[in-house]
Amino acid sequence: MSQAADIRALTDSLASHLHFSPDQGHIQLFDQRMLLVHANSFARLRADMLESLGWDAAKSLLSRWGDQQGYEDGLRVRHLVGKKVDKVLEAALVLGPRLREMEGFVLNQPVQAMHSDEDSGEFWGDYLWRESWEAQAHLAHCGVADRPVCWSMTGYADGFSRAVSDTSVLWREVECVGMGHACCRVIGRPASEWAQLDALERGAGGAASGGERKLWSAHSGAALASGHARDDALAKRFEAAGVVGRSAALTQVCRQVEKVGATDCTVLFKGESGVGKERFARVLHQLSGRAEGPWVAVNCAAIPNELVESELFGVERGAFTGADKTRPGRFERAHGGTLFLDEVASLSLSAQSKLLRVLQEREVERVGGTKPLPVDVRIVAAANVDLREAVEAGQFREDLFYRLNVFPVHIPPLRERRSDLPELIAHFAEQSAQRLQGKRSGNALHANGNVLDITPQAISALEDYDWPGNVRELENIIERGIILSGAGEESMDVHHLFTDGEQASGDLMGVDRDGALARFTSPSAPKAAIPSRKEAAATKPKGLSRVPDDMLDYLLDEGVSFDTIEQWVFDRAVKRCGGNISATARMLQMRRGAVEYRLKKKHAG
Repeated sequence: MSQAADIRALTDSLASHLHFSPDQGHIQLFDQRMLLVHANSFARLRADMLESLGWDAAKSLLSRWGDQQGYEDGLRVRHLVGKKVDKVLEAALVLGPRLREMEGFVLNQPVQAMHSDEDSGEFWGDYLWRESWEAQAHLAHCGVADRPVCWSMTGYADGFSRAVSDTSVLWREVECVGMGHACCRVIGRPASEWAQLDALERGAGGAASGGERKLWSAHSGAALASGHARDDALAKRFEAAGVVGRSAALTQVCRQVEKVGATDCTVLFKGESGVGKERFARVLHQLSGRAEGPWVAVNCAAIPNELVESELFGVERGAFTGADKTRPGRFERAHGGTLFLDEVASLSLSAQSKLLRVLQEREVERVGGTKPLPVDVRIVAAANVDLREAVEAGQFREDLFYRLNVFPVHIPPLRERRSDLPELIAHFAEQSAQRLQGKRSGNALHANGNVLDITPQAISALEDYDWPGNVRELENIIERGIILSGAGEESMDVHHLFTDGEQASGDLMGVDRDGALARFTSPSAPKAAIPSRKEAAATKPKGLSRVPDDMLDYLLDEGVSFDTIEQWVFDRAVKRCGGNISATARMLQMRRGAVEYRLKKKHAG
């Protein structure tokens, strides 16, 4: 297939990367969460910004917003085409305008399609914009302007061009519907060329109007580039320690850890099992002034209550039968470094009181010892339960909670940062390939210098799954998929990944080539798929007529309460759906929130 044919195929397939998951409450384009926003409402907000902030400030904010959108889309388009064609830049520049059309902002008509020369750094493009959302919004709410008004649109073009070409490109709107022209027209050139033209115009006495004639001031562009550089540097520091992802939720956690890392403050990591609390704790140690000191981790759940003192505080020789030598505890071994107390909520109340004393006094006394030993350690703890609720339930000491909760850091579950999934999948695929020494070929995920082939259906299923086991579960499933799909023998598909009762939602939907919503299913998925709402309703027993009378009589004769029967049915549905909340809700014809409440209540009990 020729390069041109490959690009046409990529353009036609763009819509397949847009997926709707109503039960999850999200829309995905590539790995990004999208929002369906009312255009008229946003147009009113834009008009309010212009009125309250003024022309320059509103323009700057909307331009920055558009630039960020374009930059994110550009990175993903470049990644997509890099797996499909040889001339990456050429294909990416073709896909950009089509992607913006698919997002509903504008209809692009090239006067001179975008072209970039990577060797010389040249770039040029000339487009007519028809049906520009922003120009129409300005006319409707602000009237005719004396200057171009497609700020977020040109900002998007800037960000996209910069992402795919690695060149500082500026787009200028030379005609605009918002000014009364028949259509909008934009021209893209390297920033250096615009600067030279501006200098010539000023030298010739032209009436250049500064910020009004430039889309971005040098200061604004530098500030944005600096922001990207800071986020990239932060992500790379954490990636080196195995913390992968660049979602807003994860970036916020990384910034918190970075800020508290340089201090000796006690830190409490909170989050579900498998979110990576120990990884963050290790990064915290590496960022601290104690990085050269020891790192000691202890799983509190693995220590029997009767051995807590000897494990944490140490033992003197002869303290009890079998203590044939003096052994320092974890606190002593961590002297000058960091002590990580994982699953701290699992300690018994008596063990909690002993730990509290050490935290207060900063000294330990070995079992069988007669003198206290000072310890200099930084305490970092982790809990996968809500310690405030544990305190209220009398399961955790309140005074110990406040000793540990000096700087709490909540690590979000994987289902709340789905945009990190592609990077995590690629990361774990590479690790697994290296461990298994697997050689793959295909067109999806890079691993160990080769490319891992994974179907769009599998990616969508991974994105839609609830991930109760979080990052740890994802790592296991990816390794399983690599093993079952073989060394390049077949593409990794849904049935290679979800083999142990895990169930992705049946409501995976996408956009077909005609722009209509369509169910997105895998032809190679297991036959026992989760039923749709319609299918579940069609097979739902009507009343109790389907239940054998002898079974009902037995339940009544045994005096089984209605609440118990209801709980049995609920538990059975959860098991049949492999723990998938959305599927359970469909099967029982309940709201998803009601299922979540019942599960939380059951686990708390």
